Amino acid sequence: MRLIDAMRLRRNGSGPSGCETGGPEPQRRAFVENGTVTAEFAVILPAVMVVALLLFSSARAVTVGMECQEAARAAAREIVVAADSGAANPSGVAARIAGTGVSVAVAKGGREVAVTTRCPVLPGPLGIVPASMTGKAVAILHE
Repeated sequence: MRLIDAMRLRRNGSGPSGCETGGPEPQRRAFVENGTVTAEFAVILPAVMVVALLLFSSARAVTVGMECQEAARAAAREIVVAADSGAANPSGVAARIAGTGVSVAVAKGGREVAVTTRCPVLPGPLGIVPASMTGKAVAILHE
């Protein structure tokens, strides 16, 4: 039976033998379901892209956070090691580890030195990822 005849019979409510049909003909069913995969893909693709973008942004924030913490640790160590000579350059050490956008704050108190670094993060989608990460380290000065 041709597809056009089957569609006409289906519209009239009778099958090939004049009785009610139980459902669309197999040829018609294939024709109807042909575009469903495309429609499902069009709905799912944006959701998958958003999830992937959030995962990549989160991974970048974690990486920057680890680099920022490492920069604070290295800057504090630089201050302790170079304390005798007075040639400590904590900002240079932090910039080599975390990049040129890092800011370093040093606070000395008694025999301790506290270093705080702030590293910029590329802004993520919807503002979920923080704009900057902070690393903190405390070292004891030797006398």
